[in-house]
Amino acid sequence: MSWINPLDRVPQIPQDYANHFIYGQALFVAVLLAGFSVLVAGAVLLVVAAAKKIVDYHKEMEPLTMCVAKTIVTVLGGVIPWLCTALHLIK
Repeated sequence: MSWINPLDRVPQIPQDYANHFIYGQALFVAVLLAGFSVLVAGAVLLVVAAAKKIVDYHKEMEPLTMCVAKTIVTVLGGVIPWLCTALHLIK
């Protein structure tokens, strides 16, 4: 019997969704580093993510459910830096 790596059984996140998550983190931190508050960073992240997906919905004809899901994933990317600010790990 051959050995099977247990990590091969871990579910894989689609690359596009992983990118949206990372971009959400990057945008949130960039707004924070520009000197704005956490609330402004969250609002900017939501507006930018939604605007990008509205454009993709109309221009690229992506399905509505995919656009909503990617917007949610992008905004969830901002949760990690938000938690870091809430726990005072970054100022």
